[in-house]
Amino acid sequence: MVNINIEISEELHKEIKLASIMQDTTLKDYIIKILEKKTKELKIKL
Repeated sequence: MVNINIEISEELHKEIKLASIMQDTTLKDYIIKILEKKTKELKIKL
C-alpha cells in the first residue's frame, strides 16, 4: 500500500467529505473509488 499526501482547498475538502457521507462511506474509500473509476475511463479511451 502506498500513501499519497496532497493539499486541497478547504472548500474542496468539504465538498468531498459531504459526498462521502452521502454515499455512506469513508472519505478515504470515496476518493479511492473516484480514482479507480477515472482510471478505468482513461484506459478505455487509450
